[in-house]
Amino acid sequence: MSKRDTPSPSELVSAAQALDAELLRFEALAGQLQDAPLTSEKHLERASRTLKELADLDDALRVRVGALVQAITGVRTRQQTQADAVNARAQELQRRTEVFKDLLTRYGGLGQSAADLNGRMQQFSALRQQESRTAEEDAQLTAVFNSLQERMAEVADEAATLAGAADADHFSDIARQADSLRQQLLSARNKLGLLHQSLSSKSE
Repeated sequence: MSKRDTPSPSELVSAAQALDAELLRFEALAGQLQDAPLTSEKHLERASRTLKELADLDDALRVRVGALVQAITGVRTRQQTQADAVNARAQELQRRTEVFKDLLTRYGGLGQSAADLNGRMQQFSALRQQESRTAEEDAQLTAVFNSLQERMAEVADEAATLAGAADADHFSDIARQADSLRQQLLSARNKLGLLHQSLSSKSE
């Protein structure tokens, strides 16, 4: 990485580095003052200048400390802002997870309903394949057909409602699966109706 690509130090780092540099200068001058001889006018003048520099540096250190405190406050504010955002996202994640679980449970219920319908369709098919049926068996076949048609329409409506809810909550996978199940149910219901009409015509 070239010097041009090196990112600029943060406000906190810059403030800390500036304070550290001033502190090193202060310590160096303080050491010089402590070790300086005071045995001539020249020595006294030099010590006075050093003392003046130390006083100026002391003021500068206060400014640097203030800048560092301000930078730390800024970091704390940024951290708190990010923490609040993370907390809000965590709550959103929890809410979305609960919504997803609810949609998944409802889809599982639809799957169970579809499986039950499949069993009832097999029962209908078995009754339909009988070559000769009594009037009672014909009535039973009609009752099974009507019940199947009604239940398939109900489950298809439930699938449509679920697809709409999943789409509204932006869970497109569940929305697609529920809509696909709805279409399959309606297609099977239509085929069942046509088959029953065909059988009714033949029986007449």
